[in-house]
Amino acid sequence: MDSDSEPILYIDRTEGGDLFNSKPRSSESIKLRELGLQIYKEVWKEFYKWEPRECQRVIDSFAGRRVPGAQQKYNKMIDQLFDPALQDSEMQENPNRSSLIVTQYDADGRGISYPLEVVEISVDPTFESHPPYESCPPINQSIKPGRQLSDKVLFIPYADDEDFPVDEYLEPFPCFAWEEDFDPDLEMIQIETVRRLDSIHNISPKDIDRMDIFKPLRELYNGGLLWERHQRDFLHWPGRPFDTERDLESSFEPAVDNLCQRLSSLLATFCPNLNCLRTLCTTHSHPRSALFGGVRPKVTSQSMRLSEGEPCGEECFRLTDESYMDKVYWENESDKETLKTILSISPDLFPCQLAVLCFKPCREVFVQRSHIFPEHSIYDDDPTGDEESHTQNRRTEKKARKPRLDFEDASSHEKFAPIEPCNHKGPCEDAQCRCYSQKRHCQLACRCGIKCVRQFRGCKCKRCHSKTCPCVKHTRECLPGICTNCDAKGATEKPCENTRLQRNDAKAVEIKRAKFGLGAFAAENMKRGDYIGDYVGIFMKHEDADYLHDITNYSHRNYLFEFSPNNFDEMFDAAPVGNATRFLNHSPAAKANCTTEALLVNGEHHIGFYTTKAVARGQELVFHYGSKYWSQEQGSEPLND
Repeated sequence: MDSDSEPILYIDRTEGGDLFNSKPRSSESIKLRELGLQIYKEVWKEFYKWEPRECQRVIDSFAGRRVPGAQQKYNKMIDQLFDPALQDSEMQENPNRSSLIVTQYDADGRGISYPLEVVEISVDPTFESHPPYESCPPINQSIKPGRQLSDKVLFIPYADDEDFPVDEYLEPFPCFAWEEDFDPDLEMIQIETVRRLDSIHNISPKDIDRMDIFKPLRELYNGGLLWERHQRDFLHWPGRPFDTERDLESSFEPAVDNLCQRLSSLLATFCPNLNCLRTLCTTHSHPRSALFGGVRPKVTSQSMRLSEGEPCGEECFRLTDESYMDKVYWENESDKETLKTILSISPDLFPCQLAVLCFKPCREVFVQRSHIFPEHSIYDDDPTGDEESHTQNRRTEKKARKPRLDFEDASSHEKFAPIEPCNHKGPCEDAQCRCYSQKRHCQLACRCGIKCVRQFRGCKCKRCHSKTCPCVKHTRECLPGICTNCDAKGATEKPCENTRLQRNDAKAVEIKRAKFGLGAFAAENMKRGDYIGDYVGIFMKHEDADYLHDITNYSHRNYLFEFSPNNFDEMFDAAPVGNATRFLNHSPAAKANCTTEALLVNGEHHIGFYTTKAVARGQELVFHYGSKYWSQEQGSEPLND
């Protein structure tokens, strides 16, 4: 777009001048920005020089018009594939063979007929079709979506069925998901521009972002221009080669010597909940998933030197005197940054351990740590020899251990919605702690540790069978590390029975035809109180569940499950995803052989299924549960599947 020419208006009504609408930068990046705008302009012109012709070609193909030469190639192909003489001879040799006459028409309306051999399949007239079923990807842990159901319509369910009340279903939604302000052409142009800057002009990703021309290249692991690059199909236009160009993604990997960036990229993949071992977890999607560090040191260098222990070698810090402190100098700054990154996570690691991680002599690491953490900057929470402080701490601890929460004794935890684990400096005794402000116990996933005064004390039982166990009484599962006497860790052959959900110690079930659709049947003999499974699905709130009324009413299948009658903010929907428990059908109380129990496991709500009587192998598992959402009926009984 030259200054002396008129602005060009393209097919999608994007003005060429729009690409220059960016914020001004400092003088140090003017040349870099000018290069980026120059390449951006070249790609822009190339793309919109090709796009109108490509769009016209697509429109012509819809109208039945072919490009010159295509008709002759098509006729030649038809003549080679279908030889009438060969077809007649085959029909004469096998006159009793079943066939179907197929007629294929070309763009000019000329039809060519040919026989197509078919295989006859005899069907028993008593054969019954499979009951209606909608696909359900299996999961073993509930999913917490990042958006509310009422935000927008992702798609129209049962769009091909005229009986589905589309207008009633769409009425409460504000918009469709595809109505967002999104220009795929602009995204394609920016991706190609970034590729050229990287592969041809060797511009680093950091400098490309500094141009402030394009969308951010990276936003954690699921955002940014590079993420969107892998979420769409590319247009095969002349300006985008796909041959020997090096992959753009490879240039955005963190540098080998930058430990901080490498850890940040990895931590974004792992769940921030310390008790969850899943990558890209969909249940505990806390915003601080990519944060780490900030731990204060508590051990001084002098304390390390005077501590008991054997030297790790001839260059151990324990054999170093004060004269060596001024003789160590690391020229490579990346080595210092690596040590600082490790110390930000574990500041009290001994130099012998740090030496292995940093590939440096032990005494050199000790000197560098002494420079990073001077003696006067280290605060000891438990100073030795201070009996008055010990006495005061014991009094404070004794006072803090008094019960602060009333929901366990006065009312059920089922009324409370889970909150994120707390993560703050200092003890959990003031308003900066979310657990304190909302009168909750801290969880194992909280960063305060199991010695925190607000942690649930667990139980001291050896066998957690009856309601005398504090955990069973409050419908909690025993927690490893807190409940120490009942083997909550599962280290013995007889682990705690009140940890079956955490250990997934479930009885085997099989899914097959039932009286109402599909059902879950016992694959082995079960006794009363056996654990069947954890009901999993999509987390949703009460108001979101109301948006599914038209779908459940139309399909006559309902998978909505309230956590408890007292908690309308916690609900599970196993229609889109779930496990075998979604096939347990509902029944009257007199016929039920299973029951549900709301459990609290490390601050998270779960719904467990348990047998209420002995169930023989092959018998259907059915349960009774009173809920406003279990009201869909087929025949005389409510229906789950």
